[in-house]
Amino acid sequence: MKNFIKSIIFILVFIFLFLNVFDVLWLDDNNISLFYKEKKNTADIVYVGSSNAYVSFNSTLAFHKYGFATLFQSTDAMPFILTKYLIKEAERYQKPSLYIIDIAKVADGKEEYDYSNIRRTVDNIRFSKNKMDALKEIFEWKNVPKEEYVNFYFSHLLYHNRWKDLTVKSFEPNPELYKGYLYVDWTSQINPQEKYVWQDEERDMGKENEKILRDLIKYIKDNNLQVLFVLTPRVYSEEVNQKINFAISIIEDSGLEVMNFAKDEDLKIDPETDYYNFAHLNVYGSTKFTLYFSKYLAETYKFRNHKEDADYKSWHEEYERFKASFKKESNKDFEEVLKEYEEDY
Repeated sequence: MKNFIKSIIFILVFIFLFLNVFDVLWLDDNNISLFYKEKKNTADIVYVGSSNAYVSFNSTLAFHKYGFATLFQSTDAMPFILTKYLIKEAERYQKPSLYIIDIAKVADGKEEYDYSNIRRTVDNIRFSKNKMDALKEIFEWKNVPKEEYVNFYFSHLLYHNRWKDLTVKSFEPNPELYKGYLYVDWTSQINPQEKYVWQDEERDMGKENEKILRDLIKYIKDNNLQVLFVLTPRVYSEEVNQKINFAISIIEDSGLEVMNFAKDEDLKIDPETDYYNFAHLNVYGSTKFTLYFSKYLAETYKFRNHKEDADYKSWHEEYERFKASFKKESNKDFEEVLKEYEEDY
């Protein structure tokens, strides 16, 4: 009997290690894997969305200015259908005062996503009932063949040979992420070289997308979560613009708040200097966005200021690391750039 119990314990420990601890063998750091490394219940805000979220909002700068901590549950080209499950996952580890949900991808159709887009998110979610529920919905939504299920449930099967490429750096944090913020220094001028003018017309975004959004809104209300929907600055096509307007109407009709930064003139984003491609702000654009948005957040939600709290020492360290990287890449002092921008914000 004792040997049987020992065998069961061994199997359970092995499964736990296999599903959680050994992630470093096949998964690169992204904002979901980084999320689990933060101390529990230290986030004031959890920011959910695609790359627009963590490229636009410099969480270390927001902390430096106002002392509130923002963590990200977001990956590149993340399907909007996974938003609910990332919030559920966040609730297991953090109890933020506010969820910010970026809606840049709210109107995208499932045909715009391949398995790699999906896997970037779900492979990094820890094994749990919530992950199983997310996969079940993804399988139905994307019509995943049953023979492919096993590769989603056990992503290790796809990446098991990665151990050959491991180095010491494989076990270190991603140096390009600063508390989740992705710093990009270069500038790409947008064609046409003009500020995007938001249109007010609406276009139906499709029954499937509408159902996903309404399901998310129901979950938010059923669980009494404080949520702010946002649309980040970028260039949108006329069709996407109009479909997002449709989504905004649904959100506002439900009594929830939306901030559309794509048409906010006070933000003063310059298309000649503040983007690194048509869809993403560079460090100069994100500094403007963060100063503008973080001031609103601090004044509206009255978060506790953690600047003097010993548990938040790493936030000061990450801000200093970001400034050092900025100095190295641009040969400029970030504090000088900040002073110039703070005159407008």
